[in-house]
Amino acid sequence: MSSLLGVIIEETETFAKAVKQLQKRFKNVETDCDEFVHNIKIIDNLGVNLGSGVYKVRIANSDKKSGKSSGYRLISYLKLIDNKLYLMYVYDKSDLGTVSEKQIDALIKKTILEKTNKE
Repeated sequence: MSSLLGVIIEETETFAKAVKQLQKRFKNVETDCDEFVHNIKIIDNLGVNLGSGVYKVRIANSDKKSGKSSGYRLISYLKLIDNKLYLMYVYDKSDLGTVSEKQIDALIKKTILEKTNKE
């Protein structure tokens, strides 16, 4: 188990837009995601490792009251070189069953471009 103390957590523009879209239907999506972020202590808390520093975690949707299985899925990218965890995308399980490897690769590229253009 690796500690995540000192890791900086950043939201990408794609993540912020996804949260904004979900807020139209689920008023507590931001609170649910914030609660997840505040409870991250170790790498295991990031969910399933999809490889290359990409993680997918299930988050309960407090508006649905049906637990994690039908809640949100949050995709994050851990880049330990920069000591940052990028929140890349969040979606509701009922909207999208799974995110393909191609979609994840596109999210990573978009995140890297977004962050390098800002620096």
